[in-house]
Amino acid sequence: MEKYKDSDVELMSILLKLQEQTSPIRMSIGYTVGGTVRQGIILYEAAPKVIETLIEKGYTCDLNGCGMRVYKL
Repeated sequence: MEKYKDSDVELMSILLKLQEQTSPIRMSIGYTVGGTVRQGIILYEAAPKVIETLIEKGYTCDLNGCGMRVYKL
């Protein structure tokens, strides 16, 4: 069984803490594009403060048809 990347675990920890301080976050761990499964964390609903904090912490947020993909370069 494949383990999660340290960066994904770090991001999930940040999101849990932010959810406690703001409002519920609706998200997905993984997504599909054209029938192909992709790894990554997608946000569907999150308070603006969540996005601001993620950007301040060096995360990139790409909005696409699936939602907002969050990752570190």
